[in-house]
Amino acid sequence: MATGLKSRIIYREQTKESNEENYWAGTYKLLMRAKSIPSPFGSMNMVDTSTLEDLVETQEAGRRSAASMEVPGAFEKKYKDEMAANEGKKLDFCILYGTDGKGSEGICAFIGTETFAPDEATDDHLTGTATVAISTVPRWIEDSYDVQVTEDENGYPTSITLSVKAGG
Repeated sequence: MATGLKSRIIYREQTKESNEENYWAGTYKLLMRAKSIPSPFGSMNMVDTSTLEDLVETQEAGRRSAASMEVPGAFEKKYKDEMAANEGKKLDFCILYGTDGKGSEGICAFIGTETFAPDEATDDHLTGTATVAISTVPRWIEDSYDVQVTEDENGYPTSITLSVKAGG
C-alpha cells in the first residue's frame, strides 16, 4: 500500500478540443503545494426501485453527484498569482497519485475551473484553499500516459509533462 506523499494536482489551460486523440498529452504546472487532495469523485446517488410488492425498500446505484474539491495548501505568491489569473478559465487537471510525484499509483484527469482564497492568517505558516469545480467525469489515464517531472534542488516540480506511452 502506497502513501500519498508526493501526490500532486497539476493543471494547464485548455488548448485542445476534448475529443482530440491524446488529449491529455502536454505540459502542466503544479496547482499549489497541497496539504491534501480530496477525491474528485462525488458520492453515488441511490435511486429508489421499491414497488408496492416489496417488503423492504430497494435501491440501485444511480449517477454520481457533481463534485468540487477544496484543496488546502501553502499560500505562496507564485501559485496564488497564477490561480488568480486563471479564475473563470476552463482548465485541464490531473491528479498524480503515488509516492514518486509522477502518478505511480494512478493518474486521474478531468476538466474544471478553480478559484483561490487565503485561509486565516495565524502565527503558524500561511495557507490558502483552491476550490476546483469539476465539469467533466474524472477518468483514469495512467495506462495511456507517462509523466516526466523536472524538480529543483528542493524536490519541487519545475516542469511536468504527460506523453503518450509507446504503443498507446
